[in-house]
Amino acid sequence: MKKILKNRKVQISFVVFILLLVMLFSIDRFSKVNIIRNIVTTPVVWFQKGIKATGEWFEGVLSSVKNYAYVIEENVQLKEENLKLKEHIAVLSGVEKDNERLMEAVNLKKRFKDYKLIGGNIVGVEPGMYIYNYRIDVGSLDGVEIDDPVIASNNVLVGRIYRVGLTSSVVMPLIDEFSGISAWTMKSEGGSAVVKGDIEYKKDGLCIMDTVSEDMYMQKGDIIETSGMGGIFPRGILIGEIIEVHKATSVIARYSIVKPFIDFNSLQEVYILKDNEKDGK
Repeated sequence: MKKILKNRKVQISFVVFILLLVMLFSIDRFSKVNIIRNIVTTPVVWFQKGIKATGEWFEGVLSSVKNYAYVIEENVQLKEENLKLKEHIAVLSGVEKDNERLMEAVNLKKRFKDYKLIGGNIVGVEPGMYIYNYRIDVGSLDGVEIDDPVIASNNVLVGRIYRVGLTSSVVMPLIDEFSGISAWTMKSEGGSAVVKGDIEYKKDGLCIMDTVSEDMYMQKGDIIETSGMGGIFPRGILIGEIIEVHKATSVIARYSIVKPFIDFNSLQEVYILKDNEKDGK
């Protein structure tokens, strides 16, 4: 028997038989051999799935990190571009405003062709009661004199020159209680009046219009301008708008509250009007 088992051909035949037997039983998926194979292969499959899932999770994490870093970088770039756009818009806005002021100055020159315009910048303020007097960077060396009218580039009245130095001057605003301007309303039936500062109203940036002529009818919304009478201010400079009308039993006692068109808080530059005829030019 031992000799038979040791025979090479017998051994080969035995192995082939065993393989055929395994193949036969493997045809049935419910066979014992198949069950044994499942027991062996199932843990391997689950292990492979675990490795695959872990790899996919790490890939997702890395992808999220890369996307987050990209979003942060893109956000920084967008902020820089937004800042540059804001700076560009600010420059364009400044240029546009400069052009507007230049055109207004040209229109002023045409409007007051009998006057010389001297441009000045606000360089400081001098304290007063409720309101400041403004210091400008032009003075007697530039031809500025006391009582010269002072206006803004859009033909709005600021006030008049109160004090003059060699290279600087002080402007008294129209709402100062020592200010007085001959005025009228911009309508055909408008009469003469005087616009002046008042200690009660100037703290609110307002002034009053009184000394109203009998033929003058005042109403809320009327636009007030200089009349050209009085010898200081030429005709046609805008002063402000009537916001209140105070009636009285006496015609002489009538008065109105006027809100000036000039914005004293944003005032940066002014123009002084010099009468060429007075200067002998």
